[in-house]
Amino acid sequence: MNRLTHRINPRWSWMPLGAVCLLLFAPVVQAEPVAKVGSWSLSLEEVDRALAVKIHELRETKIREMVLEHILTVKGAEEKVDPEQVVEKLMGKVPGPSETEVKEFIKKNKDQLPNNGEGLEEQIKEHLLDEAKKEAEGKVLTKLLQQYDPEILLKAPRFTVTGPEDLSKGDVKAPVTIIEFSDFECPYCRRAQVTLKKVQEAYGDKVRMVFRHYPLPFHTKAPKASEAAQCAADQGKFWPMHDLLFEDKTNLDLPDLKKAAKSVGLDQAAFDKCLESGKHGTRVTADLTDGKKLGVTGTPTFFINGVRVVGAQPFEKFKSVIDEELKEKEKK
Repeated sequence: MNRLTHRINPRWSWMPLGAVCLLLFAPVVQAEPVAKVGSWSLSLEEVDRALAVKIHELRETKIREMVLEHILTVKGAEEKVDPEQVVEKLMGKVPGPSETEVKEFIKKNKDQLPNNGEGLEEQIKEHLLDEAKKEAEGKVLTKLLQQYDPEILLKAPRFTVTGPEDLSKGDVKAPVTIIEFSDFECPYCRRAQVTLKKVQEAYGDKVRMVFRHYPLPFHTKAPKASEAAQCAADQGKFWPMHDLLFEDKTNLDLPDLKKAAKSVGLDQAAFDKCLESGKHGTRVTADLTDGKKLGVTGTPTFFINGVRVVGAQPFEKFKSVIDEELKEKEKK
């Protein structure tokens, strides 16, 4: 079963859950910190909050695995075979690769093969046959899932995000709010902006966007870039500055930030004074602290009505969460 579930989707592959059982079911009893470094301390609540999404993923993986096991049991009863034999029966005999396919594989990969692939024809044939079987198994499992159409009812963990929402665009009464913790030096954050624009185009006034600063410690230019964006916000031009800072060719050194301010039409003297004074450093640090309390460890991290989405995910991922939120709003 574990091998078969992995064929359809790596997320369906088995993961050892024993190590997290206590996290899932044990009551929280430790009130004192679980770690200290100087004056800094870490609470168990913060740890559990950081693990919430990972625990959800583990639960979801196991649920899907068990659902598929049930489907194979039902199908096995219908076909009068053991569940372990269902996929093999449905996919039939998988033909082996032709000599032409073997030669093409060697030609394409000879630089990575010992002796340029000479004398490895039989091993390569076995490899290609195994890959063909994996693909065939995946197609069978996909077809079974489509046939039985299981409904996964597990709800994603929802976080309460506190803190300023002044860097926002969209209707404050929008049914969906997306809060982004982001870093102007992060290439994945830059990539995510394309997806966010698609989201805004697709959903219009149904979605409000909120930006929060989360400069990563190894991005040395990011904190000052965040301060520059805040200085632009002082003059009512946060979003033009935001868009410019995320452009591929924009550098984030101090002279470049001042040049960016000029490009978006800011009062240069007021901007320069703001940036050089570091007046918004505390705001950037406060956002960073809020993010850490929410378990943010990388950028970009989004909270869609409190549901956490991590990374530069494709539009389809945002769409699935947003559509579910809109559906829930309609029920109320």
